[in-house]
Amino acid sequence: MTVSATDVERRMVYHSPQAEGYTCWVGAWITPEGTIRVTFHQATGPLTGRPMAPRAFRETFGWPPPGLSPGYDMTGTMQQVITLDSADGGFTWNIVATEPFHTPMNGVMQGYCALPDGTVLRTSWGMYLPFYDVPQTGYVQRSTDGGETWGPPVVLVDPAKGIALPKRAHVLRDGRILVTGGYFAYSDEVTNWAQGLSHIDSVLWLSSDDGATWSEPIVVRASNATSPPTEESDAAELPDGRLLVIERASAPPPRWQTVLKPEGGTYVVERQGAAPFPHSGQPDVLATREGVVLHIASSNISWTADAGQTWTDLGLGTLYYPCSVQVPDGRILSFCHRGSDDPFDGSVDQQIEVVSFRLKVE
Repeated sequence: MTVSATDVERRMVYHSPQAEGYTCWVGAWITPEGTIRVTFHQATGPLTGRPMAPRAFRETFGWPPPGLSPGYDMTGTMQQVITLDSADGGFTWNIVATEPFHTPMNGVMQGYCALPDGTVLRTSWGMYLPFYDVPQTGYVQRSTDGGETWGPPVVLVDPAKGIALPKRAHVLRDGRILVTGGYFAYSDEVTNWAQGLSHIDSVLWLSSDDGATWSEPIVVRASNATSPPTEESDAAELPDGRLLVIERASAPPPRWQTVLKPEGGTYVVERQGAAPFPHSGQPDVLATREGVVLHIASSNISWTADAGQTWTDLGLGTLYYPCSVQVPDGRILSFCHRGSDDPFDGSVDQQIEVVSFRLKVE
């Protein structure tokens, strides 16, 4: 088998109304009608001279990160989650929703997926929303109007037991919802956020009732593993029902992959090891209609037809933190943002872009 990328195009999707744009952390899904929806964070406001978050919050979360620009503290900016819609396959876009919010952090909403009835589910981190009456852990929300409004939080884990760090969400072929991410449980050793950061397990959650209730965390890789995991992971369902999970590690090697097999309504680890990819941000893993799985990153887009035993580069990369979908006509659209994990201080002019391509399999 040989796989190549054809009809490659790169386009700008959106730029902030402010000259020094701050638009990042893209999510995307396809509606049952075939339209594409893209969502992302935007901040506007003064680049300098902003107030700082309350001291207690900064000390609890170590924010801004030590040694980095004060611009990471988003206090004093106007923040919004913006949702765009495209009815022509991603060539033109309209704003369909703007959701104002406020937090000192530079990212809150994480992953999105659409259910067959059009309901949209998203993951969010309540502990990053200190000025709101929400659970102080990761949770999911549902939207019945395409992402324009959102229902109440549904926690993945009892906040009294630990903190969930959900990232990506997918609908499996049997209709269950899969969420990937991280989790740390409270214990004698772990009693707060700062202690928990070094005890994150890479986990999955499953829901059989459209996100109303969730399974216990299914551990993919524990925090005491070689090259400890982070909460940043993504998964693809293989044709035989197994899952291929790729996660960002907190120490070299920078990427790990795990194959899980279904067993009794859950999943168990079949094999795992280092993945042959360099350091990058949130993994983006896409099961394509051509039968291959893609790992999509700024360094390269790579494919596998044997559940990650071998990977081959396409010689094509994206920008930072891609989120990809395959549209009805077969094109793969990888949405991403120019820049990286940047402060809001005018040092980087971010914008939302898309890399569009088709797969040719021979």
